[in-house]
Amino acid sequence: MKLTYFNLRARGEPARLILEQAGAEYEDHRIESPFVDVAPWVAYKPSTPYGQLPVLCDDGVEIAQSMTIARYCAAKYGLAGSNALENAQMDEVVDALSEATEKQYNAFLFEKDEAKKAELQKKFNEEVLPNLFKALEKRLGERGGEYMAANKLSWADIILYHFAAELPDKEVIKGYSKLDALFNKVANLPKIKSWVERRPASAV
Repeated sequence: MKLTYFNLRARGEPARLILEQAGAEYEDHRIESPFVDVAPWVAYKPSTPYGQLPVLCDDGVEIAQSMTIARYCAAKYGLAGSNALENAQMDEVVDALSEATEKQYNAFLFEKDEAKKAELQKKFNEEVLPNLFKALEKRLGERGGEYMAANKLSWADIILYHFAAELPDKEVIKGYSKLDALFNKVANLPKIKSWVERRPASAV
């Protein structure tokens, strides 16, 4: 199994975290970040299915799209649900986090106009994030209070951990006691903790 992404966390890190937690053997193939040097990506891009990364190659078959890859790895290594309902509950959490991630990237990374960027950041911090965490805290309570779905560790919990770990304000999740407890539980899983300590340094 070979996971190809830039030398960044961003959209490649969810799959890496899932694979690490699963104890899977895989190649963490990294291309230089286009923020550092765009040439390696320009050369590699035509070989990708959609002109994007990450791409996972498993037994000679390529899979693209970051959340599809993460979902596949979760299903393969026992971090998905055991039935359609459990999978839907996990997907719901992941989709909500993915939607917020897009808004986060627009607010903090991609917007070039400084006035618009400040407006997006304000909206993200004061509206998007509180509404998201309030909803997830409620969902977590409704589903037993320990895990986001199925009363077991799943890829939805790992995606939640990744999302919160990448926020500019690392303290905000502490205002939501159930989410904070889950965040810390995932952060302290031995395989996750080991990966975070030894993974290559990157800007995002």
